[in-house]
Amino acid sequence: MDAIHAVEDDLISIIMPFAANFNSVYENVKLMATETGMICLRADDIWEHDTVIQNVITLICKSRIVICDCTGKNPNVFYEASIAHALVKNVILLTQSEDDIPFDLRHIRYLKYLNNEQGREEMVESLQRRVETLLGDR
Repeated sequence: MDAIHAVEDDLISIIMPFAANFNSVYENVKLMATETGMICLRADDIWEHDTVIQNVITLICKSRIVICDCTGKNPNVFYEASIAHALVKNVILLTQSEDDIPFDLRHIRYLKYLNNEQGREEMVESLQRRVETLLGDR
């Protein structure tokens, strides 16, 4: 199997806007991943290719679980989420507002959170339960 398609059983990728107000969310998700015996990366954590999108695709391909934060309706997030769905990945959607989940994704369950300390803690608890369900017995 080509290295780009080899799934790493302990890898979670997170797709989100690269903005300062998402840094705490990312740090909380990384901590949750560590607590479940996983590694969480986002595309700016790696530099394997000359183009960012190729790093994104490689990360999605290698990931066992892909978490997508739809907050703000970022077009890049939706583009990358569609890649994850096309590759039949386990995708978990996050959002701060249900209005940010477009019609075509509303049939998929998502985790809504508030971007404050308590909201992120509650999000991490729900996210951890979902990740553990997806991991099963590994």
